[in-house]
Amino acid sequence: MNILLSHSLKNQEAEHGEGFWTDHWTYNLDLLESYLDVYPENLREIIFEKKIFTFYDNTETVRPRQEKYVLKEGSVRQLHAVVPSNAKREMMRKRTTQAHTVRIQYGLGQIYQTSLINKLLCLLANKLASLDPFGCGIEMEADKPNWFDALNGLPALFGSSLNETFELKRLIILIKETMQKCAIEKIYITEEIYNFLINLGKLIQDYLAGNSHNKDYKYWDKSHSLKEDYRQKTRLGFSGKELETPTEQLITVLNNALKKIDLGIDKAWDRKKHIYYAYFINEVKEYTPLGASSVKPTKFNQIRLPFFLESQVHALKLTENINRAKILYEAIKKSSLYDKKLKMYKSTSSLKSAPLEIGRCRIFTPGWLEHESVWLHMEYKYLLEILKSGLYAEFYEDFKNVLIPFQNPQRYGRSILENSSFLASSAFPDKTLHGNGYVARLSGSTAEFLQIWLVMNVGWKPFILDNKGDLHLRFKPVLAGWLFTPKDKTYSFNFLGKIRVTYHNPNRIDTFGKNAVRPKKIVFNDKDENFIEIPSDTIPSPYAQQIRSRQINRIDVYLE
Repeated sequence: MNILLSHSLKNQEAEHGEGFWTDHWTYNLDLLESYLDVYPENLREIIFEKKIFTFYDNTETVRPRQEKYVLKEGSVRQLHAVVPSNAKREMMRKRTTQAHTVRIQYGLGQIYQTSLINKLLCLLANKLASLDPFGCGIEMEADKPNWFDALNGLPALFGSSLNETFELKRLIILIKETMQKCAIEKIYITEEIYNFLINLGKLIQDYLAGNSHNKDYKYWDKSHSLKEDYRQKTRLGFSGKELETPTEQLITVLNNALKKIDLGIDKAWDRKKHIYYAYFINEVKEYTPLGASSVKPTKFNQIRLPFFLESQVHALKLTENINRAKILYEAIKKSSLYDKKLKMYKSTSSLKSAPLEIGRCRIFTPGWLEHESVWLHMEYKYLLEILKSGLYAEFYEDFKNVLIPFQNPQRYGRSILENSSFLASSAFPDKTLHGNGYVARLSGSTAEFLQIWLVMNVGWKPFILDNKGDLHLRFKPVLAGWLFTPKDKTYSFNFLGKIRVTYHNPNRIDTFGKNAVRPKKIVFNDKDENFIEIPSDTIPSPYAQQIRSRQINRIDVYLE
C-alpha cells in the first residue's frame, strides 16, 4: 500500500457549502509551524524549492462591492456576497481530471504548480486588501464570520475582526524571517499576484507618508479596487507567467505592511482595561447611490463590540517577551472575561450593549452557549498561549482551575473524564448550574490540549538544527513537581506516539522557575542496541534522526 500511495496523486475534492469563513486560512500557519517543529531542516525545500503546490478551483466567487453593498430598509448592508459562476461551472465540467485545480492560460492550459512562498504571498496580498476602513480588522466580506460563528449577523453589518489581523502580522513575520533565514535573493511570483502585491505596497507607502484625516478610508477603497481587479483577472485561472522578484523589494513591502498593521492593532487596544477589542461593526454613515439599491460607502463609523477572549489569545501569540505577556495576562485576569467564581475564562464579556443584529450569540441568556459562557475550545487556546509565552507559574495556577479532570464532579454535572462544549458561567441566572458542563456540539479543544501536552513534556520546538545544519533533539520539559509519581519520582509519556520517555526527578521539583531542575543526563539504546549516555539535555545526530524515525523504543532523562 505504501508503494502504491507513493506513486499516486492527490485529488482535491470538496463541496461548497455557504460563504467563506475568515479564519480558516490561519490554521495553515499552525500546520506549517508544527511540521517545521519536527522537520526543521526542510524549511528551505518546503517553502521555496518544491514546486508541487496548486490552487483550489471552485465555482463560487465573491461579488464586487457595487453588487453586494445595498440599501435595505433605510440602512446599508452587505448581502449575498458569494455567488456561483456559470462560466466557471461550464469550464470545470469539461475537465476530465482534477477539475478543482487551477490552470494556466486562464483556465484553458495545464494545471498550475508553484512554490509555497508564492501561495503565501498570494494569501498575504488578499488579506492586506481586506482590512476594514479603519485598518483594524480583517473584513467579513464573504457572508461568514470567523471562528466565533455565533456572530452570524456581523458580515451584513460590514463586520471585521482583529483576530485575523494578528494572524496577518504573524504571516508577514513568517515570510520575512524564512526569507532571511534561508538567505533567499529572489523569488518567482505569479504575474497577477506580483502586480497585486507590489501595487498594494505602493498604497501602503503612500498611506504611511500621508497625513490626511481620511487616509484609512482611501487605503480601504483603493486596496479593495486592486483586489476586485485581481479577482476579475484570475476568475478562470492564471496566465502562467512568473516574474523574478528580488527579496529586497519584498522585504520593503513586508516592513511597511507591518507598520500599517501595528497602527491598526493599536487602535483596538483599550487604554483603560489594557486588553484588545476583537470585533467591529463598520457602520455606513454616508454613501453615493449607484443604482436601484446598490451604493458606494463614502464614510464609516466604527463600533466596537464588547470584549472577547479570542483577541487576547491572538495577541499573546505575538507578544515580544515574557514581561509583555504577563502584563496582558494580568489585565485579562482583572477584566470581565475572567470568571472569579469559577476561576475560569469566559469567551465573551456581556453582549447586552451590542445590537441584536450581530448574530445568535446576542439572544442567548448570559452565561449560556456563546454568550459569556466558558467555551472550552477558546479557553484551551488561551491556556496554550500562556504556556508558550513562558508564563509557567501562571499556567499551572490556571491548570487545576481550567482543565476538566480537575473539576468538582458535583459542580460539573457529568464525568470529569468527559469534555464539554461549554460550562455555564457565573453570569447565568440560575446559580445551581454555575460550572455545569454541556455538549452543544462536538467542538475543538482536542488539538489545543495535545499541543499543551507536547510543550509540557518536551518543550517548544524539540527538534533543532546546530550551526552546521545537523539535527538535534532537545528536552526542555515544563512540568510541575506534583506531576511526578510519589513513589518512583518519575513522569512518563509516549513521544511521537511510540517512544516511552521517562523523566527521573528524585526530589519532585518543578522543571521551571528559580530553583528548577533540568535534564542533566539522557540514556537509551540506539537502533543497534548500543547503550548511549549523553551528559546533556540535547541528543545530537545521528541519534536524533533515529528517534524521529522511531527506531528507538525508550529514553530515560535524569533531572538535577
